[in-house]
Amino acid sequence: MFPDLGSQYEFVKELGRGGTGVVNLALDKHSGFLVAVKSLFDFHIKDKEVLNKFKAEANIYLMLDHPNIVSLKDFIIKNGNPHLVQEYIEGQTLDEYIRKVTGPISSKRSLAIMKDVVSAINYAHNKRIALAGYDGVLHLDIKPGNVLISKSSNVKIIDYGISQGNNQERGNKIMGSPMYMAPEQLDIIRDLDNRTDIYALGILLHQMITASMPYSKNSTQEELIDDINYSPLIRTQELYPGADQRVQIIIDKATEKDPDDRYQSCDELLEAIEELENI
Repeated sequence: MFPDLGSQYEFVKELGRGGTGVVNLALDKHSGFLVAVKSLFDFHIKDKEVLNKFKAEANIYLMLDHPNIVSLKDFIIKNGNPHLVQEYIEGQTLDEYIRKVTGPISSKRSLAIMKDVVSAINYAHNKRIALAGYDGVLHLDIKPGNVLISKSSNVKIIDYGISQGNNQERGNKIMGSPMYMAPEQLDIIRDLDNRTDIYALGILLHQMITASMPYSKNSTQEELIDDINYSPLIRTQELYPGADQRVQIIIDKATEKDPDDRYQSCDELLEAIEELENI
């Protein structure tokens, strides 16, 4: 059921739902534009941890202004329930795009998408949000499902729902999407920083180039954790013989097990991508 947000927003259809809430498409009758309204399920409203995360996500979006990050249009609290009103991107997720292509994305297109994604993540890494006490914002859930490709081929990052400040003290829960998590993200006693996102960016590039996952989909959770901590990624040419091995060099560097061996910033990763584009 579409939440009662007053007369300004008119329900169009449900776009999707996840573990904590639902996203609806609505018409903003004041502007005439379509918007995406993200709302918590009613039973999560009394969960302080989920509610605080949702409000923190709103604060982050309010402070992030980048062409490749979906923008927040409004934040509404109605009858105690918070709602994020975001720009609506007509298109598909990168996950859907990969399936639609039904095979690997070309190196040229993959690198173009990566430049936009890395640019957005880099901007957030360097954004100080005093209100939340963040000296830079980590995404921590970079994956194809959180990258939107519009009909005009614009790239947008979504879902800062589990983000945190750079080197911020962690909670007692491991959060993220396991296949894209860096080794340090699996260990609650280890600090996270920009390089944690850089690891996920490497996995993202690997998936675009191969249209496959870097570890076996059939692994148990324990086996996957062991793979992430100790095993190298499946080589791109093993999954797709036509893969550009120059891209493999970038993937290898981004996904080193030890953060000290990875690109140390998104600036370094962007430089490597641009150098490859110019060859």
